[in-house]
Amino acid sequence: VNIVRTPLNGRGFECFSEDPVLSARIAVAYVRGVQEAGVAATVKHYVANDSETERRSYDARVTEGVLRELYLPPFEACVAEADVALVMAAYNSVNGAFMTANRKLLHDLLKTEWGF
Repeated sequence: VNIVRTPLNGRGFECFSEDPVLSARIAVAYVRGVQEAGVAATVKHYVANDSETERRSYDARVTEGVLRELYLPPFEACVAEADVALVMAAYNSVNGAFMTANRKLLHDLLKTEWGF
């Protein structure tokens, strides 16, 4: 459910849209359909996965506003509206913290604020 932020990111073909609202609507419908068939859906790559090149060393520098307005809505909608089974953390870092160990975005936001 990543957002297409640049056509050069290398994975744009996997994204629904560059629009977070449209991406959220499509993602929620997709997750519901998959899970109604008895399959656990996974949304990925949480979050700010803008580069395929050097994605394990890429550090996305993103303001809180841009995160909440652009990158997070599709993920939040899947958690809140579709009760998605799994969320896969991205390989990149966000603001200096690797996503797989990013307390602010994994624990504080995804788990505590959104209730995942």
